[in-house]
Amino acid sequence: MAYRGNQRLNAEIERQIAAWDGTVHGQAIKNMYENGSEYESICELMGLDYEDYEEE
Repeated sequence: MAYRGNQRLNAEIERQIAAWDGTVHGQAIKNMYENGSEYESICELMGLDYEDYEEE
């Protein structure tokens, strides 16, 4: 299972899932998030730079 301890990024992913609810894009994000895809892959799908959310 992928690391899911980045609270700030988790909040952004969950926000985007809610914003895109009912769409193929939203379902793709949700599937990746719930099935353990790496943060980097999810960020790429959402068009975010993972380095902006990476924890020190």
